[in-house]
Amino acid sequence: MSLLTDVKNMSNAQKLRTFPGNRIVWHAVIVGVVWLLLLLLNNNIDPLYSSYLALVAMYATAMFGMTILVGLSGQVSLGNGALMAVGGYVFALTSMNWQTVPIFGWEWNAVWSMVFAGLGGILIGGIVGGLAARLKGPYLAGLTLGLAVGVPAITNRFPELLGGENGLMLTVPYPAGGYAASEIAAGTESGAETSDPNSDAGSDTGAAAGEDQYAELDLSEFDQGVDASSDPNATLATEDLLTEGDLLTLDDFSNGGDLGLESADPAVEPSVDPSVDAGLDPGLNPSGITDSFDTGFIIERWQASMAIAVACLVAFAALNLIRGRQGRVWKAVRDDPIAAAVVGISPSGSKVSAFVVSSLFAALAGAVFAQILSFVGPGAFGLGLSLSLLVGIVLGGRSSLLGAILGALIIVWLPELVNGLSGERGWPDQITNNAPNLLYGLLVVAVVLAAPGGITGTVRSWIDRSRGKSRSPLS
Repeated sequence: MSLLTDVKNMSNAQKLRTFPGNRIVWHAVIVGVVWLLLLLLNNNIDPLYSSYLALVAMYATAMFGMTILVGLSGQVSLGNGALMAVGGYVFALTSMNWQTVPIFGWEWNAVWSMVFAGLGGILIGGIVGGLAARLKGPYLAGLTLGLAVGVPAITNRFPELLGGENGLMLTVPYPAGGYAASEIAAGTESGAETSDPNSDAGSDTGAAAGEDQYAELDLSEFDQGVDASSDPNATLATEDLLTEGDLLTLDDFSNGGDLGLESADPAVEPSVDPSVDAGLDPGLNPSGITDSFDTGFIIERWQASMAIAVACLVAFAALNLIRGRQGRVWKAVRDDPIAAAVVGISPSGSKVSAFVVSSLFAALAGAVFAQILSFVGPGAFGLGLSLSLLVGIVLGGRSSLLGAILGALIIVWLPELVNGLSGERGWPDQITNNAPNLLYGLLVVAVVLAAPGGITGTVRSWIDRSRGKSRSPLS
């Protein structure tokens, strides 16, 4: 009887493991635990480190897409920074100019801007993916490189809409959500212009009234007896000039009687109503002015919490794609596109889908970047950003989400390391600014030659060797 019970329990456990939604549940649990741990870490570290954590989460979000595009699909991309620019600009334009959700009429907030940024990334990713599906090798790299150079330059063609070289500034009222609409500033200017439709007709009257108002002032008390305009050669008398004895000294401040005060005793405090001196309403309680402000709010922690939330959601989606059927399709096309086509897999469709997913993740990362900077501009999404993403995914590991996280850590940590060394050794600014790029290049060459699978790929190959297994470093 016990044997039958054990067999039945094993059968139930096997069914639980093979349940279609079991993988999604486990992935949700893993991502949820990581999310909570990161939030706990964010609330117990210095705000400076919270800003670093926000950047790491933002880079990781973009490099999750690089993992799918470069690692699983086997394509080369030098333009994911431009795809981040698409998300950043869509986020900025929608949040600044839209007050309600189209069609539905719901109140607009930052979440809707993130949704539309993702939709913009999907649209551009589909277009670029369709063009790149027939290309490979240096031709594909050239296409994505042109994307990285061309998209930020488009802002100069539409300066009124996209801000040109100066970009667009976001006024973020943390943490309530929502962004300052562009018509607020425009409305202020237009209100100043249209507040009085008869301003031209009444300008003379206003000027005359102003002159009459100043004419009523009695300025005789300011007459010093000397009119310099009537006599240019007029000079002050000797007794009117200041002497050394007329200047205040420290002894004057130590003795209140010399300054005309009734008491010099510091223990005696003058009874002065601060509301009267400040020109405030005596019935107003000044302490209530700051009640609406949250003194415990720290913007760096808010930014880190927002970036962590987006990164965890993207990681959950990427984890299910990689571990599911679509991930196997990408790997099959990467390893042998002809064999994949024989079994009914479309190589071009696989490549387009990889570009679309990667563009979606990059656009979301760009929207997060816009909120961290409170600014979007061509300088923030230049070619250097695309190269940094590629370097990070190569160093961390092309086929692993953990490698994307390690690559994000390297991208954020390496410039800070260089800045610390330059401060200690007194390096000039030119060396300090270019040293991270030099180190990136050296690290990429070293990784390609010594560890083609990056950090995570090399560690996994070592573990497999110790177990007597063999694995491709790129798998």
